[in-house]
Amino acid sequence: MSDEAMATAFHKHQQRNHLIKLNLRQKGVNLDEPCPIDFHFWAWSQRDAAVLARSLYQMGFLIRLLAPAENDPDRWSVEAGAKIPPIQAAGDELTEKLIRLAAEQGSDFDGWGTSV
Repeated sequence: MSDEAMATAFHKHQQRNHLIKLNLRQKGVNLDEPCPIDFHFWAWSQRDAAVLARSLYQMGFLIRLLAPAENDPDRWSVEAGAKIPPIQAAGDELTEKLIRLAAEQGSDFDGWGTSV
C-alpha cells in the first residue's frame, strides 16, 4: 500500500470512528468500558485470509470468522474480536496498526463495531 493510499484509508477510518463514537455516546455507552468489539477485514485469497488471521491471533485477537464472502467467492471475510474499550478500538494507534497489518497480508481493514 502506498503512503498516499495509507493516508486515505486512515482518514476514512478516522471519520467513521468519529461517527461510531457519537452513535455509541448517544446510546449511553461508556466508551472507556471494555466490551466485545468485532473487527472486519477482506482478503483476496484463502491464503491471505489465513495469514492475516494468524497475525491477528498472535496479536491477541480471537478469530471469529474466516470464510469466503457470500456474494463473491474470490474474496474472503476475516472477523476478529477483542474485549477492549470502544475508545481504544477507535484510536488512531490501533486503526493505523490494523490498516498496515492488513495491507502487509494483501488484505483490507474494513472497520469495527460492537453490539449495544
